[in-house]
Amino acid sequence: MKLVGWNYEQENDFKLKLKKLYLKNYRNYDELILDFNDNLNIIIGDNAQGKTNLLESIYVLAVTKSFLSINDKNLIMFDSRYSLVKGSLNNNTSFDELEVLISEAGKIVKINKKEIKKLSDYISKLNVIIFSSDSIRIFKDSPMSRRKYFNIQISQINKIYLSNLSNYNLLLRQRNEFLKIIDIHKKNDMDYLDVLDEKYINLSLNIYDYRKKYIDLVNKYIDNIFYSITGIKELKLVYSSNIDGFDKDLFKDKLRSNLNREIQYKSTFLGPNRDDYFFELGGKNLSLYGSQGQIRSAVLALKLAEVKLFTDVLSDTPILLLDDIFSELDITKRNNIVKYLSNEVQTIVTTTDIENIEEKIRKKANVYKIKNGKIISREIIWCRKVIENE
Repeated sequence: MKLVGWNYEQENDFKLKLKKLYLKNYRNYDELILDFNDNLNIIIGDNAQGKTNLLESIYVLAVTKSFLSINDKNLIMFDSRYSLVKGSLNNNTSFDELEVLISEAGKIVKINKKEIKKLSDYISKLNVIIFSSDSIRIFKDSPMSRRKYFNIQISQINKIYLSNLSNYNLLLRQRNEFLKIIDIHKKNDMDYLDVLDEKYINLSLNIYDYRKKYIDLVNKYIDNIFYSITGIKELKLVYSSNIDGFDKDLFKDKLRSNLNREIQYKSTFLGPNRDDYFFELGGKNLSLYGSQGQIRSAVLALKLAEVKLFTDVLSDTPILLLDDIFSELDITKRNNIVKYLSNEVQTIVTTTDIENIEEKIRKKANVYKIKNGKIISREIIWCRKVIENE
């Protein structure tokens, strides 16, 4: 089923893969070159050796942001002036090279050595879904964390959304600044507010529509996936918005009725800036009534549902990044999850113990062992030969 108004790509038989990763001065990596196979890749290492940093670098390559830090400078190796992430992509018909350079001066992104000025022209070239301990925290933190997460996810598959979101954030700042100085008794002030509100309403309803469609797509899959992992049904992801059901006229009326309060607090109370997302299990808010294990499984089900969603919309599979996913799961849940690691989905998994992953799965994988930010051994699928680096 395809939803009206969503930008579906032409179907194709070519699946984009990350073939090579190059890091320079990234976190604890002085320099690293890593080749990936098209299916499963396993990164082994003790804690604090750089496994999560490696997955983070792939995420940065895709969306230009970290899922661990809001400050890009934290990605630069200590005593270094810059950090560089480069990746080679291949879809059997073309070859592309992505590059993200981070320095004290800022961030530069390139495609095939050409600098890209507009973020919307870069994001979606490489799509990723990541599951980590940070993914679970998002559903315990403030609504802003959840809005940020879903903004990134939707932007990966829809450039129009990313552009509209950028325009909305700019307009929201302008409106909030004007609320600090407005005089409701001056006609010119009220006329200017009308102009701002007309644009604000249009952008708000557009963003609401894209967010709702995205959550509807997630809910096509999430309950069945959650059931296959836990044996429990009736999970859904809820999108909560204070403009649900609004048309333009109602929205405008509500903005006017809230104006005195907004002037008092110098802030806009209606719109996507107040949205939130949460899980419901059996009709109850999972964050309030669920166990830690259920929340973890729900977030994992969300990630696997998003793999299917991205494939639906783009006719291509995202890269799936799984950070130490198996260590806290029993053997039954591990086996239930493994069946979603399709041969079509390039997957990169980290673990502290290779025994956490079944041998029949390991045989399909490239296996890399990391210590202190360096690859110390490689077991490559095509030759099943272990190459020791130390």
